[in-house]
Amino acid sequence: MKKNYPFLLSVLSALFLIVLAGCMSMNIGEKGTVRGRVFGDNGPLQGVRVETGDQVAYTNDSGDFLLENVSSGTQYIFFSCEGYAGTLVKVNVIKGNEVPISPDGSVTLSLSSDSNDYEYLVSLYQLSFYERSFLESEEYLIKFTGSNLIPNVLFIKGASAYYLGDYQISRSILKDLIQIYPDNELADDGQYLLARCLGQGLSQWWDAINEYKNLIQNYPQSEFVGVAYYEMGDCYYILESYSNASTAYDQARIFGGEIEKKSIYGLAHCYYKLELFYRSASLFAEYVQKYPNDEFADDAQYFEGASWYQRNDYQQALEAFDKSINQYPEGTWYNGILIAPASMFNKGLCLEKLGRYSDAYQVYLDIIRKYPGAKWADGTSLIENAQYRIELLKDTVL
Repeated sequence: MKKNYPFLLSVLSALFLIVLAGCMSMNIGEKGTVRGRVFGDNGPLQGVRVETGDQVAYTNDSGDFLLENVSSGTQYIFFSCEGYAGTLVKVNVIKGNEVPISPDGSVTLSLSSDSNDYEYLVSLYQLSFYERSFLESEEYLIKFTGSNLIPNVLFIKGASAYYLGDYQISRSILKDLIQIYPDNELADDGQYLLARCLGQGLSQWWDAINEYKNLIQNYPQSEFVGVAYYEMGDCYYILESYSNASTAYDQARIFGGEIEKKSIYGLAHCYYKLELFYRSASLFAEYVQKYPNDEFADDAQYFEGASWYQRNDYQQALEAFDKSINQYPEGTWYNGILIAPASMFNKGLCLEKLGRYSDAYQVYLDIIRKYPGAKWADGTSLIENAQYRIELLKDTVL
C-alpha cells in the first residue's frame, strides 16, 4: 500500500500556515501605532519626516501622519522638515493600540535658527542619541558658521564621536575646541574627554597623562580635576610608574566621594608594588573598613593579609586572611576565580611560620576537601601547592 504523501504534505502545509499566521499576529500584537498632526508657523505641515527605529512616515497635506509597527513601550519619535528645527517627542506605545503623539494629538515645529537647532542638538546628546547628535552637529557647523554656539556644537560633535568609540575623530575635534576656544564654558569638558580619548580610547597613556596635567593646570576650578588626578594615576599604574601613580592617587583622595574610594584602593596597590607593605596593609584595611560591601572589598581584604605577610607580621596576616575567608567566602578575582582558597593557603603558610603545624596541615586538607579544583588568580593549580605542603608537613604532624 502506498503512503499518501500528498495528503500528509497538505495537512502539514495547512498546519504551517496556521502557525505562521499565529506568529504574525503575535508579532503585530507586540507593536503599536502612533498618530498625530504636525504644525509649523503657518499651520499644518506637509512632508514632515516622522521616524523611530526602522519605521518612517511622512505627513500628508493636512499635516497628519500614521506611524505603524512601532515597538511597544517608551519610544522617541523624531520629526524633521526643511526650514524647521528638528524635534523629538517621547510617547508610550501600547501594543495593539493606536496612541496619539501628545495629549492633544499634535506637534509644533519651530523655525530653524541657531538657537532652536542647538536646543534640538542638546536634546539628542543628553538622551544619548550619539549618531544623530554627531550628524546634526556636522550640519549645524555648515549651516550656522557665524553662530556664537559653534564651540558648544564642536564639543557635542567631539563628545558624540567619543561615545561612539571613534576616538581618532573625537581627539581631532576636541583638540580644535581647546585650541580655538580655550575659554569656552565646555573647554574643560573637552580637555577631560580628550585625555580619556588618548588613554582609555587609544592606549596612548603618556599623551593622556599630559592632557590630564593640562586640565589640572589650565582649569583648576573644573569639576573634573579630582577625576583627572585619579585617572592620571591609573595611566601611571598601567605604565608601571607606581611612584607617580601613588602621587596622583594621593592628590585625588582629597576630593572625597567615589573618587576618594577608588583612589584609596589604587594607592594601596601602588604601595604594595613599591614594597611599602605597612602602608599598603593600612590602606587596604582602611578600604575594607570604609567600604565593606564594595565590589573590591574582597580583593582589598586579601591584599591586607598579603601585605602583613610580606612584612613578616604573620599574626596580623593570619587575622586578615581569616577575615577574607569568613567575610568574603564568595569573593572572586577579576576573572571569576574564588579568592577564598588562596586566602586559606596563605593562612596555612602563616600558621607554619607561627609554628602551628597541625593547624596548617588541617587547613591544607580543608582546601582540597572544599575546593578540589582550586586555582590561583592566574589560573594555575592551587591544589598542587596544597598537596606539596601536606607532604612536607606529614612527617612532622603524623
